[in-house]
Amino acid sequence: MKRIRPLYLAALLATGLHAQEAAPEGTDPKEMMQRLLDPQATQEQLLSVIKEASKMNISRQPLIEAKLIWGLRNQNAEWLAKLLPELEVLAANFDATQSLGLKSADEVRSFMAYAQALLADAKGDAAAFKTQILEAVWLNPSQAQLFTQMIDKKRREAKMADLKVDLSLVLTTSEGEATTLADQLGDKKALLLDFWASWCGPCMQLMPELKKKATELRQFGIVVAGMNKDDKDAQSVSAKIREEQEIDFAWLLEPMERPLTKLLEIESIPRMILISPDGKVLFNGHPQDPALWTALQKIDPAIKAPGA
Repeated sequence: MKRIRPLYLAALLATGLHAQEAAPEGTDPKEMMQRLLDPQATQEQLLSVIKEASKMNISRQPLIEAKLIWGLRNQNAEWLAKLLPELEVLAANFDATQSLGLKSADEVRSFMAYAQALLADAKGDAAAFKTQILEAVWLNPSQAQLFTQMIDKKRREAKMADLKVDLSLVLTTSEGEATTLADQLGDKKALLLDFWASWCGPCMQLMPELKKKATELRQFGIVVAGMNKDDKDAQSVSAKIREEQEIDFAWLLEPMERPLTKLLEIESIPRMILISPDGKVLFNGHPQDPALWTALQKIDPAIKAPGA
């Protein structure tokens, strides 16, 4: 079982803070660059920092790159569409000495192609999506694994569209009690399953977010449940983690035959699955994929994504 590096982390290409601009006395350009790359920033916060950076006489290139990184991180097709003209300018005038981490104009163009693939996907244009995502790979083969994650995601979505989960499948709780997904769902709107294991570092790091989702989504009729995948002593391990993390929602164990893992093609964790009352798969992906919130908002538009 592999641990997935979520696709939205394409944004974190900016590993080097190279841009050194003249700035007013008492300011720190490197600190400003770090603020431009803040992974927790909302759109409004990013625009505010960009405005502040402009007053520091920081050049246009790192500001455009910061917008690109934010759009990629959030897979915001609308934002990236509006940014394409600026990216054209960036690619045509690329200066490696002013970059936040991008290495070449072709790398910029690869992310332009990726942005256009997202736009094509949003419009349901499969042919354009294929053309643009392959162009991204061609322009930037060092990031091929990243781009092909999007291809894998689209293929998985196509398979999930015709698939139904058996809600009567008998499971066990961390307390050793028998239950089913139908029991957990009850008369609610949807069931959100989080597949995790104690050996999965990213899974454990996301436990606080999982607890927050469970609390916030409860009011919208969304049931959240953990699904443990440990191979040894799953019940005792799961019970221990539940106590340590103070989990107050369903804590389940997947049968050792791994029927859900096989059905849902879960090759890496953490993984979240959103299931409707009739067993349809509404989302199958990484817990931090923005597409999860899109799927949740289709159930209830009042649901807000973090930072929205």
